[in-house]
Amino acid sequence: MKKVLSAFLSFFALSSISFAADPNGFFSPETMSVNPQISSAAVSIGYIIQLAFSLAVIMGLIYLTAKYILPKIQPASKSKYIELFDKIVVEPQVTLYIVKCFGKSWLISVSNKQVSLIDKIEEDLLPK
Repeated sequence: MKKVLSAFLSFFALSSISFAADPNGFFSPETMSVNPQISSAAVSIGYIIQLAFSLAVIMGLIYLTAKYILPKIQPASKSKYIELFDKIVVEPQVTLYIVKCFGKSWLISVSNKQVSLIDKIEEDLLPK
């Protein structure tokens, strides 16, 4: 995965550098003055293709960052005694948790103003 991504980024970087480093190339004023209609259309199509390619690269990098890098950055709090079995967001600021601590399990509601114990859960109902 890393090799494919690095090859893709190096190709993109080299193609962008070659357009910028070629002063007498396809996008030069001399080329555009020969036939302005064809050249300006070709320049527009070239810019649109380069823009679409750049957008695809940026979106790909955002996706890869969100999928692989962000989960590693976020600290996962591990505890010896407290275990979180499940959680579900009920409303925008209300979440239900199933928590196990010292062999007992509870269903807890947490909102922005309070924490409420809803019910005790029997051990045989929880997955192992």
